[in-house]
Amino acid sequence: MKSARILCALLAGAALTAQAQQLGRLFLSPQQRAQLDAQRYGPPPPDPALAAPTPPPPPPPAPPVELNGVVQRSSGRSTVWLNQEAQNEPHNRLARDKPGTLTLRLSNGQAVLLKPGQRYDPASGTVTEVQETPP
Repeated sequence: MKSARILCALLAGAALTAQAQQLGRLFLSPQQRAQLDAQRYGPPPPDPALAAPTPPPPPPPAPPVELNGVVQRSSGRSTVWLNQEAQNEPHNRLARDKPGTLTLRLSNGQAVLLKPGQRYDPASGTVTEVQETPP
């Protein structure tokens, strides 16, 4: 009896295998599935681990610097007004050979000579005269 059951199970399995071969492949290959998914949902998103990181945006250019005035005391100390603010810092010194001219040290180490009423624009690297506007 047991052998008959085993024999029936084997015959049933063989019959199902024969039917599966007649039906052909029931599932698609991974490449065909990916192609169908791409048609249905669009291409897969790029892997962020493989994507090159985007460089940070460049820093905005520094605002123009305007020399509004210079006061030099008899003690040798001086005060300069840059962009309407008094500056007593020693890194901006008055030029010794040119009276009333300020040697402005930039963050990149470059030195710019400014006279009162002049403006330095770091974006273009130019020094221009400030035009007074009547009140």
